[in-house]
Amino acid sequence: MKIEVYQIESEQKNEFEIKYDNNLKYKAKLPFVAINDPLNLEKIRNINIYNLNNEKVYTTDYDYIENVKEQIIPFKFLVTGSQKFNQLVFKSDTNTFKIYYEENDIWKNRYVIEANDKRYYCYSVEDGYIRHLPIYDEEKQIGEILKSNVISDAKDEYCCYLKDEYKNLADGVVALLLYLDRNAYSSSYLVNKSYTLEKKYSYNKNNKYYDKDWVKNNFDEEFYKKVDTEVEIVKEKLKHPIKTNKELHNSLDKKDKKAINIVLLLPWILIAIAALVALMILLN
Repeated sequence: MKIEVYQIESEQKNEFEIKYDNNLKYKAKLPFVAINDPLNLEKIRNINIYNLNNEKVYTTDYDYIENVKEQIIPFKFLVTGSQKFNQLVFKSDTNTFKIYYEENDIWKNRYVIEANDKRYYCYSVEDGYIRHLPIYDEEKQIGEILKSNVISDAKDEYCCYLKDEYKNLADGVVALLLYLDRNAYSSSYLVNKSYTLEKKYSYNKNNKYYDKDWVKNNFDEEFYKKVDTEVEIVKEKLKHPIKTNKELHNSLDKKDKKAINIVLLLPWILIAIAALVALMILLN
């Protein structure tokens, strides 16, 4: 099974489309946090998933007390063997998934999907232009999330390959991907017409869970080829940076354009006011 999560809107809002095996299944809205917005933790954690009729299917619940209890003691995991961070529950009429980040050893951490008291572990490994999150049921790899480190127009995209016998976990994987985007890849501070190209490698205890050929051997190389193509396109774009003020202006979002226009007009407004005052003085 193939799960795809694509960001379709990133200007003043964060909206996604979600496909299962190339068929549109859900849409999702994540909070957009502007630089000048007041800090609103409830807004930041509010993620909604809709069906194709625009009916809300999943909402999120953040238990403040439970999270404070888990996170208040620094390095608690060194004593207890586990410490959970940013626990977020996705709820529908039929399903409940809890997503969180867990520390359980020095240089070893993982994301966890809890579904009906069953836990699935996702280990993050950076390998070049792709971030990999192999998904495990105990010691068995059942899927793998791929996140491109190439971003165009402030829009993120994710792909997950999941064994067919674990299709019932698909919504839980989507919950994790949206959680990951909210916590690690929010594009609220980026602008359209921008390009990000990062090559990363990780060296920690999670690497032992990473089989670089798992996706290729069990599914295909489509996502890898897509990223390779995007890398070459962005590299070419970066060779030709914005050269004119007009191009720079067009690269900004609407809100920033308005702010810059006001700043540019302000001196002329002040000159006009000064001239008007001077004229009135002369007439008097």
